[in-house]
Amino acid sequence: MKSYIDSFLEIIYPEKNTCFICETHDEAIGDKYICPDCKKKIKKLLPPLCAKCSKPMDYNSINNLCRECYNNKRYFEMCKAPYAYDGLIKKAIYIYKYYNKPYFYKFFGSCLVNYMKRNNYTNFDYIAAVPLHFSKMRKRGYNQSELLARNISQKLSIPYVDALKRSKKTLKQSEQNKEERRKNLNDAFTVKSPAKIITNKSILLVDDIYTTGATVNECSKTLIRYGAGRVFVITIAR
Repeated sequence: MKSYIDSFLEIIYPEKNTCFICETHDEAIGDKYICPDCKKKIKKLLPPLCAKCSKPMDYNSINNLCRECYNNKRYFEMCKAPYAYDGLIKKAIYIYKYYNKPYFYKFFGSCLVNYMKRNNYTNFDYIAAVPLHFSKMRKRGYNQSELLARNISQKLSIPYVDALKRSKKTLKQSEQNKEERRKNLNDAFTVKSPAKIITNKSILLVDDIYTTGATVNECSKTLIRYGAGRVFVITIAR
């Protein structure tokens, strides 16, 4: 049975057979949400990649870590992403977040589920999302990461848990440098009650993009602090 949100969004946004990237309409597209031409242009992440954050590496590393992950504490086990944050994918994510296109979760969710299955990245107890502050949620009307997380949860039959709350309004991360991003997010998140549901559990944390990793790292630290066993991360792009 389709979820309420799927049914509701299908009524409002009849996007089947339409490419979400270029808006071409073709019966052959079906529920893939992307035309063959756009699919060819999307840049995938290819090895060698950092074993911790999936950053492309152009140098040899004995421990398979990029310099950032080697020199900084990461509270998550690993982050995986299918695409490079560039070109068509970068544009599509921006439209998804800022142009009132909540139904784009169908395209991105399908991409992530297929990627996770291919890479055997599906063994988790719960799926959670990076939260928005209530003021931003009220302005945007939806949390793009939560829509993705709930879609993945439904398709993989892994329970979704509304675990995190953004307790502090922060400055826009894209406007901060690395150190400012880290400080900006200090104590920005807390775990919702009851926290015991995540105790000793493996959590897949979902976000749209990974840039410096400050957001997912702070969320992971919070989950671990409140008893989670291990935290893994999935994003659309890196």
